[in-house]
Amino acid sequence: MLSLFRSKRPVENSLRTANGSVSPYPSDLVDPRIMDQIGHLDLLSRTVVDGLLAGKHRSTTKGGCCEFAQHRQYAPGDEIRYIDWQVYARNDRYFIRQFEEETNLHGIVAVDTSGSMRFGLSTVSKLHYARQAAACLSRLLLHQRDAVGAIVLNETRPLFVPPKQHAAHLQAILSALQSAEARDGGDVGRMIQASIPRLRRRGMFVLFSDCFGDIDELGKALRIVRARGHDVVVMHVLAPEEIRFDFRRWSSFQSLEVNGQRINLDPASVRDEYLRRMRAFLERLEQTVTGLGGDYVRLTTNQDLAETLGWFLRSRMARK
Repeated sequence: MLSLFRSKRPVENSLRTANGSVSPYPSDLVDPRIMDQIGHLDLLSRTVVDGLLAGKHRSTTKGGCCEFAQHRQYAPGDEIRYIDWQVYARNDRYFIRQFEEETNLHGIVAVDTSGSMRFGLSTVSKLHYARQAAACLSRLLLHQRDAVGAIVLNETRPLFVPPKQHAAHLQAILSALQSAEARDGGDVGRMIQASIPRLRRRGMFVLFSDCFGDIDELGKALRIVRARGHDVVVMHVLAPEEIRFDFRRWSSFQSLEVNGQRINLDPASVRDEYLRRMRAFLERLEQTVTGLGGDYVRLTTNQDLAETLGWFLRSRMARK
């Protein structure tokens, strides 16, 4: 894929705004403008989660509040106030009403730092965009009183920040995200599988990656995560050049992965085939994620992050 190669045109460490001006990268990953637009929304789990505190998400435990779950036969010691008297009137037997207690979520934001995430030509790099999205969602979850952790996916220097619920924990997540650098190679599927033993409580697993690599391996890893009871969300981060391949001049491209391979080519001669393969890749990846019951969201680095995250959160709340 294009992301493995980088045109030799200079790339500035900057963000190009809508009017064409150039401004430096924001020093804080949690952009106040983005939080103003998404701060009133909720990121809700669509699966049953484990938790200790009362919150917004369905729990694996049965309590005496919130949404009705099931009946069970009365046993000595049960509280009389939970007896369903309408069932007793019909059957002359005592049954207890059980409810699904709502609880706090354990969310994990996982950011791919393989070399291809360095790519950024007309916009910020994919890694920077992914880090900012991960930081904003982490802030949102902590605001909901949910526990949040982070995984920096890297074959040689992985980093894990355990989920915690208190607001001060955001600084630990931001420090991990700020320290993440895209370098070397790495298959995201294998890196996820290596991190699975750390996902001890079921909750939400949010992946930020360009997903370049073996889709079968990635699908296998995500199925394992899903089978362990986690709600899976894949934030597929791409640069606009990777989708459009709008290069016009003869160009030199250099690999951002380990081998440093370089090729010279006329973009016009490969554009049609490249676009065909890219469409097939996108379709297959989306089918893989949605087929295992996960959410697939495509993020393009020239899109307004606040609008994209807002759309995702509103659509998820609507399905809830």
